Amino acid sequence: MHSRNKKNLFKASALTLIALFMAGTAFAGPYAASVKIEKQINKSSIKAQQKIDRFAEQALDMRADYKATLQLIDSLRIYNNQLELLIKSQETEMVSINREMETIDATERGAIPLMNEMLASIERFIQLDVPFKKEKRLERIEKLKSYMIRADIPNSEKYRKILEAYQAEIGYGESISAYEAGIMDGSEEVRVDFLQVGRVALVYLTLDGKSAGYWNIENKRYEELDSSYIRSIEQGIKMANKQATMNLIELPIPAAKRAE
Repeated sequence: MHSRNKKNLFKASALTLIALFMAGTAFAGPYAASVKIEKQINKSSIKAQQKIDRFAEQALDMRADYKATLQLIDSLRIYNNQLELLIKSQETEMVSINREMETIDATERGAIPLMNEMLASIERFIQLDVPFKKEKRLERIEKLKSYMIRADIPNSEKYRKILEAYQAEIGYGESISAYEAGIMDGSEEVRVDFLQVGRVALVYLTLDGKSAGYWNIENKRYEELDSSYIRSIEQGIKMANKQATMNLIELPIPAAKRAE
């Protein structure tokens, strides 16, 4: 009886173990599935967080780009405002320049005939003036005439050269100079030393120092002088060449006439 109970107890224990094993086996399936799901959730969470972090970085970059774009827009707006002011100023200046150019064109159109008339006047003056350095003075006028027909020389430069010629002619009236040149004695040219004293006197002395003469302003010709003037003319030539100190000399000066 006792062994029978023992046997029954062993069977009951075995059945209990089998039941627990079966229960454990049945429980292991859902647990493993839940663990697997949890792992998948964790992986998904990590990937989602990574995406969130990446989107956050992109958002920060976009925000920085947006701020930089706003600053660029502000800079461009300021630049455009300044550019508009500059354009307006240039447009005003262009209008002023165009007006000035129109005035300059009109002035130049009137300046060319004026310059030609100035050249003609100074040439007539030289022809009628005391004939000192006449060849040199007329050469200057011919050179100025050639300037007038050259397109590569601006009108301002042409006008300046003409004024220089006028200033040179004015300077002759206040100067004393000596130079060698030729005069015609009949059909023969004779070399002489000239003494020019402003436009008051033009006298000469032959190179051998034996004869003297002067330009007669009234008769418009050279005439001989008395030998008494030779010494004065020699002294005047030395003074003009800075070989002697300035001093009074006697020269044939035409008497002043009363203006009519």
